Amino acid sequence: MKKKFFNIDDVSHLVGEQKHTIRFWESRIKTLKVIRTQSGHRLYDYENLLLLKKIKYLVDVQKLTLDGVNNYLSKSKLKMKSLDDSILSDLRDLLGLLKKSR
Repeated sequence: MKKKFFNIDDVSHLVGEQKHTIRFWESRIKTLKVIRTQSGHRLYDYENLLLLKKIKYLVDVQKLTLDGVNNYLSKSKLKMKSLDDSILSDLRDLLGLLKKSR
């Protein structure tokens, strides 16, 4: 069974970064939204885990600052939205053609 949520110890181990760094990134990266339990513990879902790995890559390999990471992520989000809109439009056109051909 796959885990749905990871605590900060698990995430730290999986990402290869120290807990205080992950907490700092959480405070600076706008797209990183972490779930908190009633007792205040952080829980990270799979998307957060992938995002943290991406942030680590951008900081360590691409040598981006955290402001640069925010800019990169916001631009890539806009590109994905435009791709999604394009795909959705194509699917609607295809559906229209299929309905007409019946």
